[in-house]
Amino acid sequence: MSKIDTRAVLIDEGLKALMSHGYEGAGIGPILKSAGVPKGSFYHFFESKEEFASAVLSTYCGNNQKVRTRLLHEDKSKPPLQRLRDYFDYYEGVYSSGDPAACACLLGNLAQSIAAHSEVLQRELHRSFTAWQEDFKVVLREARDAGDLPEHLDPDETAAFLIDAYEGALVRMKADGSIKPLQRFRSMTLDGLLKNKS
Repeated sequence: MSKIDTRAVLIDEGLKALMSHGYEGAGIGPILKSAGVPKGSFYHFFESKEEFASAVLSTYCGNNQKVRTRLLHEDKSKPPLQRLRDYFDYYEGVYSSGDPAACACLLGNLAQSIAAHSEVLQRELHRSFTAWQEDFKVVLREARDAGDLPEHLDPDETAAFLIDAYEGALVRMKADGSIKPLQRFRSMTLDGLLKNKS
């Protein structure tokens, strides 16, 4: 296995562990075993578990960025709010295809479990949430310029609110073992709050 492949395998297994067990429950030993990688190789790439988790988070968010770019920015023939709906529909489909109780967002998981105790992860989480919010801002500003966003809604604040509310819905989805919280989020935001009544 090449160095690049070894690092990629470690990150892939690390993501599975962090999603399933959280930061505290994700042991390096089991990750190395499932990856088929010796302990020495791990420390060749990462100085600590904290640095490893930051690299996993960065990769996870990079993949999500690609999805956002594809769904929110590439097809300008679709109205902005339709692109936003497509984005949330896509992830609802992803979460619906598995066990909702086992599904989660790595950003939300780490923010709740470790961010207050790790400046490294807190910085990476801040960067990731900011990039996500910026993508929403762009779409919501386009909607405002097209006259499709209710006038009383500020695009920047609305972008932040959507992420806050969505992360809450994901927590509730995991707790309830049901996709219903995401459906409720969609109904209240896309079908309610963001619907231009004018």
